[in-house]
Amino acid sequence: MKFKQTLRWVGCVAAAVLFTAQAFAQTPTITELDSLETLRIQRTTKWAAALPGAGQLANRKYWKAPIVWGGVAWCVSAIGYNRNQLKNARNQLIELELADPATVVNYATALQTARSEEAFYRRQRDLSWFALAGVHALSILDAHVDANLLRFDVSEDLSLHCAPLFLSPNQFGGGLVIRWEVSRDNFPNLGRR
Repeated sequence: MKFKQTLRWVGCVAAAVLFTAQAFAQTPTITELDSLETLRIQRTTKWAAALPGAGQLANRKYWKAPIVWGGVAWCVSAIGYNRNQLKNARNQLIELELADPATVVNYATALQTARSEEAFYRRQRDLSWFALAGVHALSILDAHVDANLLRFDVSEDLSLHCAPLFLSPNQFGGGLVIRWEVSRDNFPNLGRR
């Protein structure tokens, strides 16, 4: 009696192992591959938005990341420089406004120059912030587009098929049929993640 129960248990385990192996041996469907590809693209875009250059690294375009980092570093240094110059221009303007006009040579000209210098560096500081936002937005856009183009088929198998288009049993019209065949070869980056 115990031998029969053991034999049944072994049979169930073997069936479960075979079923599991068969389930894992199946190739994913096109819908599953598309959803995995969509998830990869979304993940790359989120990484690019969170950290400048991370989207380029996720796409394995390592040469683009230093370009993004250089753009960000330049914008940050421009912000710092213009902020310091603005601080100096404001201090100079405050000193001129508090000074006695009789003691300063060409007081009106000096005051106008100090005001225009303060406005110039304020504008440059604000433009530097916009440039930083622009560099970051361009890096996100580049990572997203590059992630979409990773699975783009660049093979030499380009085919065109012209066939009549049947609108109803009595009517037909000319049409252009472009057939996009998706195979596992179109997803070269799927297995590496």
